[in-house]
Amino acid sequence: MKKIQHLKLKVLVVAMGLAATGVQAAGVTAGDLLIYRIGTGAAALTSAATSVFLDEYNTSGTLIQSIAMPSAVIGSNKILTASGTASSEGELTISPNGQYVTLTGYNAVAGTLNVAGTASSAVNRTVGIYNVATGNIDTTTALTDAATTGNNIRSAVTTNGNDIWLAGAAGGVRYTTDGATTSTQLSTTPTNIRQVEIFNGQLFASDSSGTAIRLGTVGTGEPTTAGQTITNLPGFATATGSPYSFFLTHLNGTGTDLDTLYVADDGIGITKYSLANSTWVSNGTVGAAADTYRGLTGVVNGSTVNLFATGSGGTTAAGGGKLVSITDSSGYNAAFTASATTLATAANQTAFRGVVYVPSSIAAVPVPGAIWLFGSALLGMIGFKRRKV
Repeated sequence: MKKIQHLKLKVLVVAMGLAATGVQAAGVTAGDLLIYRIGTGAAALTSAATSVFLDEYNTSGTLIQSIAMPSAVIGSNKILTASGTASSEGELTISPNGQYVTLTGYNAVAGTLNVAGTASSAVNRTVGIYNVATGNIDTTTALTDAATTGNNIRSAVTTNGNDIWLAGAAGGVRYTTDGATTSTQLSTTPTNIRQVEIFNGQLFASDSSGTAIRLGTVGTGEPTTAGQTITNLPGFATATGSPYSFFLTHLNGTGTDLDTLYVADDGIGITKYSLANSTWVSNGTVGAAADTYRGLTGVVNGSTVNLFATGSGGTTAAGGGKLVSITDSSGYNAAFTASATTLATAANQTAFRGVVYVPSSIAAVPVPGAIWLFGSALLGMIGFKRRKV
């Protein structure tokens, strides 16, 4: 009986070990920020594959910790590096439930020359999923067909740690699942995409290459099949603009309908829009072209929106970047006249890219598969004890 009991205990331990398939790091504090940072600061940045980190800052601009993405293949987890000088890469997203931060890169060892120009069939495009509560890093998704030869992988978003939507400089918006090697192309126009995000159960995408689309909805809801159409937001300019990250929320009275939009545009600054009479109208812009804002996140407190943005990311050997905060207390469809306060700047030979805000209410959730494995082993032990009695 003791041998059987010992065996059951071993099963439980093995199950728990198998559940932790990701690379383990520290979790982050709710209410803090995460920035996609490129480079260690020890060498000049180039177009070669470069180390990637998630830097945790509090909202006062104090660095809390740096979380390294895998620099070598570890079990089923792949490498996640990025081009040191490609400013369009490195957007971050956080899942609607606030549990997962998603980022993209390359399954290429640091130093791989002109990594964005490689063939995705040879240098797979990696999707990383970081569990903000447990600290688990999952880079098992390495795609052979995303952002194909000569193009950047830029952004991805997940809702649950398994379903993933992603985009890059070629191939349009795509759908895949955690651990997959291929993906489904959802849309064909445009194919050069920058940021994908999900708000209120709807998938959105931004770009600057389409003649009729700059920021729009991708199909209806959270599509997973081909043949989707990207529909530009009504009233949002299509002839000009260079939008990257964006933040959508509700400010107009009761309800949850999305009626307020903030867009980071590296050509003009951060612009606020409000949905009035079914058309998105501009309420003004904070910043200037010189700020080259590309990362944007926000949190709503009543009628006040606290924005955090990354800009001046740099495309040179020296890198660069700044983290700023902007408080908009004007409310729905009111003039956006706030000013930006710099909270932190990137060290020499490093670069800031995307940024996300970690909600103040997050729950620790097991890594994918942990519930089933742990539960099966535990039930086995319970069953053994009952039979013993």
